[in-house]
Amino acid sequence: MHSSKQSFDFHCHSTASDGSKSPAQLAELAEHLGLNLWSLTDHDTIAGYLDLAANQTNTTSHLVSGVELSCVWSGITLHVLAFDFDPQASGMEQLLRYQRQRREQRAKVIGERTENKLKLPNAYAQACKLSGNAVPARPHFAQLFINKGIVDSAAEAFKRYLGAGKWGDVKLCWPGLEEVLTAVRSSAGISVVAHPFHYRMTATKLRRLLDEFTSHGGRGVELAVPNVNSGQYGWLIEELQRRGLAQSGGSDYHGKATPWAKLGHFPNLAKRLTPVQELFSLQ
Repeated sequence: MHSSKQSFDFHCHSTASDGSKSPAQLAELAEHLGLNLWSLTDHDTIAGYLDLAANQTNTTSHLVSGVELSCVWSGITLHVLAFDFDPQASGMEQLLRYQRQRREQRAKVIGERTENKLKLPNAYAQACKLSGNAVPARPHFAQLFINKGIVDSAAEAFKRYLGAGKWGDVKLCWPGLEEVLTAVRSSAGISVVAHPFHYRMTATKLRRLLDEFTSHGGRGVELAVPNVNSGQYGWLIEELQRRGLAQSGGSDYHGKATPWAKLGHFPNLAKRLTPVQELFSLQ
């Protein structure tokens, strides 16, 4: 396994999903870095993609429709990347509308809890100012806590207030995996399991996820992601080969929120697996 700069990137985020660059700034960076093919995969929204698709001209970087969808499988919150879909398909439009409503509900609850726990008035409204046109997420509340001098860093905010098991970690009723995959298929899209080792499943449980993902029409898995080790990389190659799944790669770039991630930088794809971009229509 070797990490290097790639000519594509299928997993990066803008300010719409907690990054520190606007979609337009991210597109400029992709062009500057010489990415031939890339996808903006904000969490549960395609607002940034639609803006770029409507206004992007005179560029050598081909933008593929993308989004990172939250769902639940076996009691675990998963992220599924969807690529090359029709953004006007009714199934995808409905799913994204529900996802936004769920995220708004969560943000308002976090705002209420912030007001009660930290005595910070109008927390939701203040987080909205930091998120711009997007629904505020936990990183926006973390930035709010930094701005108010409550914590010194986002890491501290998550450790004390927003991380797993803390009062700011509000659970949502996300859709099931099959529902999400059905919406992606109905929009002629390609679905990919995002960062499979992020969920810290046992090998047995991850195999079961891959089996169910494949049976419901899933097409690929992120193999080449930052911080994957050689053992995980080799194990996953074998599992993808066994199921005929394609491989994907991406930086999971979130701007300042992930200083270790750089656009276009991640491990190389495996030579014996089909790259997910070969499944794209690219029309």
